[in-house]
Amino acid sequence: MTMKSTLMSGGVPSGLPGSEKLADVRQLSDVQFRSLGLRKVAYMRPALTDDGEDGCAICAADGSVLAVVDDPETAWGAIMQNDMVPASLQ
Repeated sequence: MTMKSTLMSGGVPSGLPGSEKLADVRQLSDVQFRSLGLRKVAYMRPALTDDGEDGCAICAADGSVLAVVDDPETAWGAIMQNDMVPASLQ
């Protein structure tokens, strides 16, 4: 699914092809919305490693756990090495 944004005036921002069908993000299903950024956005949260020690989970945009590593520095490195964008949860 290709998504683009539109300007307040209804036009397409420069650099985006105008022939593609625009998607209104307000009309996406829950599943479609959760899949936005799924392969590009990751966040970290505390978790236990396989041996029961404190660690750090790397999670995809939909909350699924991609990996559990020993510490936040390793998680950050793995996110960056895989060309993902780290997201801050607040």
